[in-house]
Amino acid sequence: MAREKKVIDASIAVKWFTNEPDSDKAIKLRDEHCTGNILLIAPELLFIEVLNALRYKGQSAETLSIANKALSDLQIHVEKLNTFLLEKAITTALKHDLSLYDAVYGALANIYGIPLITADKAMQKMPNAKILE
Repeated sequence: MAREKKVIDASIAVKWFTNEPDSDKAIKLRDEHCTGNILLIAPELLFIEVLNALRYKGQSAETLSIANKALSDLQIHVEKLNTFLLEKAITTALKHDLSLYDAVYGALANIYGIPLITADKAMQKMPNAKILE
């Protein structure tokens, strides 16, 4: 039986490294991935967005390096940015009045036909987006 798949955005992954509302729920989602119950999918953009968010939250260089390694070790299924994904992101961004950065996550979820899990209320504009529960 195939594992359930979910696209996550940076708002979820940042919670793995910070103590903020719903961090416990994000960690539970990560743990479900680590135990093989679900497969988390994200565009390669996720890594730079998470590290940038942590940087602007005042994290040290050492903490950023630890987070970088931890993200890599999780073996999230990473989709490289490509012309097809970016074309879908353009359509998604214009349709839902989102940044192209945000729209990439929604477009990826749409391509796979699976939910996008997010903690970003603005992302609720997309029909496949589900707020972290």
